[in-house]
Amino acid sequence: MLHIHNGDSVAITARRANLPGRHLPFREILIAGPVPGSLPHHDWLEQRARFLADSYDEKLLRVRNDLLEQEQAIDEARHEDEVVLWFEHDLYCLVHLLYLLVRLTKCRHLKLVWSPKPLGAEEEPDLWRAFDTRTEVTHATTWMANQAWTAYTADDPTELNRFVANPQRDLAFLAEGFKLHASRFPSTRNGLGEVERRVMDGIASGATDFTALFARFDPAPPLFGFGDGEFLRHLRRLATCAVPMITISEAQGSPPKPRYALTAMGQEVLDGKADYIALNNADLWLGGAHLTHERLWRWDEQAQQILVSGQQLQ
Repeated sequence: MLHIHNGDSVAITARRANLPGRHLPFREILIAGPVPGSLPHHDWLEQRARFLADSYDEKLLRVRNDLLEQEQAIDEARHEDEVVLWFEHDLYCLVHLLYLLVRLTKCRHLKLVWSPKPLGAEEEPDLWRAFDTRTEVTHATTWMANQAWTAYTADDPTELNRFVANPQRDLAFLAEGFKLHASRFPSTRNGLGEVERRVMDGIASGATDFTALFARFDPAPPLFGFGDGEFLRHLRRLATCAVPMITISEAQGSPPKPRYALTAMGQEVLDGKADYIALNNADLWLGGAHLTHERLWRWDEQAQQILVSGQQLQ
């Protein structure tokens, strides 16, 4: 039996609880950086390795080797009598779950623990109870996962709209999760994605240190599911873009801690008087979509749709 957990924390607790089988932490961040569905798998892994190494200050060789070893373990999972996937109702987990459901279709018995609350906060007896409630992954679920993964990795993100508008019985969190993903696209109001808007709104409301800002960003239960590193990456991007939205300074203390503040233009953007994308252009990946000045999509909160930039609904 093989258990695949979304990261190390739950895997460690599951081992300590003596749950039967081997425990593999899935280490990726597929909510960040390029995830294009059109590349051959080897080229896709190389692109992922370079992004992860550059974005999180890791050595490329180590990241590449870790990804290759993880992919080999996933390939070999088809020989297991049973594979159990442990994931939570947040965007971070959802995207990883979709990827693994697509990759593990040839498993003999694929089971799922799909938790509405963070598994990392659970005690050992709680994990045993969750293990006992694992359910068989049906053909309908894997079919839906394939459809959803194709939409997530498509170079045209408007494919996501049909999932946002239609809750799916076989993947209960899919519509909500994809709506969160869609809201990360630049808004039609001021060019801020929902992540950036929450960050800047938190700073404007007085959460000027990392701990307070992170807690305010995604209150319990967390639905984006970002870790510290991914959240910090967004803060740095807001501070280092051509027209910065925030400043990062060191406050007195031992050790000194960073403090965050809005710039004057950041306040203008937050108030809807200026557009973040117009000021800073666009060069970012969201799933399989590469947003640039020439190819740009925006999230229309009122219409609840991703639109081609400049498109207006009647």
